[in-house]
Amino acid sequence: MKKDSKATILIVDDEASFRTMISAVLVDAGYEVIAAAAGHEALEIIGRRSVDAAVLDLIMPGMDGRELMKRLHSSIPGLPVVFLTAYGSIPSAVEAIKEGASDYLTKPLPHIDDLVVTISRVIDLNRLQKQEKQVVSARRSVEPFPCASPVMKKLLETAAKVADTDVTVLITGESGTGKERMAEFIHLNSKRAAAHMISVNCAAIVETLLESELFGHEKGSFTGAVERKYGQFEQADNSSLFLDEIGEISLSLQPKLLRALQEKEFRRVGGSQIVRFNARLIAATNRDLKQQCQIGSFREDLYYRLSVFTIHIPPLRERPEDLLFLAERFATEASHKFGRDPVVFSPEVKSVLLSYGWPGNIRELGNVIEASVLLCETGVLLPENLHGLNAANHGSSVSSVGTLENAEKKALMEALGLFDGNRVKTAEYLGMSRRNLIYKLKKHNLLSR
Repeated sequence: MKKDSKATILIVDDEASFRTMISAVLVDAGYEVIAAAAGHEALEIIGRRSVDAAVLDLIMPGMDGRELMKRLHSSIPGLPVVFLTAYGSIPSAVEAIKEGASDYLTKPLPHIDDLVVTISRVIDLNRLQKQEKQVVSARRSVEPFPCASPVMKKLLETAAKVADTDVTVLITGESGTGKERMAEFIHLNSKRAAAHMISVNCAAIVETLLESELFGHEKGSFTGAVERKYGQFEQADNSSLFLDEIGEISLSLQPKLLRALQEKEFRRVGGSQIVRFNARLIAATNRDLKQQCQIGSFREDLYYRLSVFTIHIPPLRERPEDLLFLAERFATEASHKFGRDPVVFSPEVKSVLLSYGWPGNIRELGNVIEASVLLCETGVLLPENLHGLNAANHGSSVSSVGTLENAEKKALMEALGLFDGNRVKTAEYLGMSRRNLIYKLKKHNLLSR
């Protein structure tokens, strides 16, 4: 079993003859071997040499194998350790596994090749785990939920805390606010991040096929079922399953989904076998599920099962810092895409962007900025370059910045007058957060009112 590239194995055993024998076996298998007779000698070696795995005698005078492993791991976290132990010491070896050892073999070795196979396996597994960590780190660096506002940064801190658990999360918010990106953020900050998150848009699949999509089906269970299909719950095992637009699931399917979440098991369509799964569920909706429960279109027990932890993403119009941050980011990306020099926003364009209601939120913003950069023939984006704003949703023409500004200021003044300057009631009346109201009052020099 020769190795293409030599890995270095540290052997620590107080029996010279045994140490010599297993060293020869591993060298013959293509490994580089460093041998030590005691723990202190081994620690001195790793201070000047790198090693890929360690083979330790469990029972040694002075420092025993378990103590040596702890010290090795403090210097080389994750180092694969294989213990050699006599039959009478197997309980101690089992405890060592719980403490971080990769495996153990009994002495004398009945088949010397067992050591070579074990070493090869633990080294390959360690390399795979390192690669997975690198992949996860690279995916996290993509910044799945870029933001600039303090409100969103605080929300991400909360999401990161819940991510490290297996608690079911319900993400709410208007269409286009970034609910799937938030789900991806939670997944990438979880212990399941090495696997890809499985996503299902419940609104995009017809009702008759959604059950099969989620839970799979057996061959012959319905017309067209020519073979067994594994559903998304099975494919998301040991990962995260994201159910977008969960409010679109029919009442007839909701009981099966509820049972799957409660029992962590289900049956495929047309099957009798119980299938267990270990997927973390994240759901999202732009609907008011509480209201749906009241009118009878959504099960209350399912709602409470889904909303163990709820994250609400505010609309873009309530996050002015994010609006301009994302607009400039989209502009940079569009300039690169079209081979243009970077563009900057004129003050008038910034005012239009902040005044518009953005019913489509981040998705709409991205489309508008990309189209506008394409039309811009200079390095400065002007109001006449803005393309694709749904002016009807805002109630005024986007090409007339002055009209927008005056209309917004007038609306703010009228609302403040209705409530004698009470900002809380004014914000509720205008359908915006108090933070966004203060931002707009400051913009129009109305804070003193």
